Amino acid sequence: MLRRYLVTNAVSSVLLYLAIWAYVPSPSSVSKAISTTFDTYVMSHTFLSPVLNRVISVGAVLGRSF
Repeated sequence: MLRRYLVTNAVSSVLLYLAIWAYVPSPSSVSKAISTTFDTYVMSHTFLSPVLNRVISVGAVLGRSF
């Protein structure tokens, strides 16, 4: 009885994880989609675009000084 339960539990767990793995996109495509969405929203915004560009340029200057 216990062995049947363990086998059934293991098989159903493997099938569940395989189903989740099939539907979840890869992490690189998720990060690329978030980056693209962020870029299109912020860079087309009239206030956020100059602020973000200034933060990036100040960060680049500070990064070179260290």
